[in-house]
Amino acid sequence: MMELVKSKDAAESLNVSQTTVKRWASHFPHYFQKDRFGHYIFTQQDLAMLGIIKAALENGETMDQIVLPEPEPEQAQAQAAQQPMNQAMLEVAASVAAPEETDLLARIRSVERKLEQKADEVVAAQVLQHREELDELRRMVEQLAASLETARKPASPMAELSASAAETAAASTGLPSRKRGLFRSLFVWF
Repeated sequence: MMELVKSKDAAESLNVSQTTVKRWASHFPHYFQKDRFGHYIFTQQDLAMLGIIKAALENGETMDQIVLPEPEPEQAQAQAAQQPMNQAMLEVAASVAAPEETDLLARIRSVERKLEQKADEVVAAQVLQHREELDELRRMVEQLAASLETARKPASPMAELSASAAETAAASTGLPSRKRGLFRSLFVWF
């Protein structure tokens, strides 16, 4: 079995910081692998690659100028074999953590249901309030319509007689039509 080294140990062996090792590895992601937790893990060949990177940087090259040799077939096979193993480890970890995860998911679903229920209650209350407001507006429109109907109805027969009498009186006095209208309106209202 191949010995895997963490980024801390790789940094110590190269006499650089752990952050530097992580930065180098993230710059060449297809060369370096991570474990199931997202942490870099390095083989002896990976350490040699990191050494190449360090030497190139010390010689004045930039990260973009550095060209790493292709991984050897043995390393490529080891990395390919590592992927299913990492997946299997994830599945085992998920099954071990399943009770806690299930409880957490159940709590999340419960909170989501309560939130949806509360939202439905708020919407229902708003709909009822709007319905009451619409009913009140409908009653006001009906009252206005009734008032208009009352105003449109012809005046009582007595008012009609007094209006025609006022018209006759205004015509006989020879008043201009504008003044006749004023004279007539006085009789209609009284």
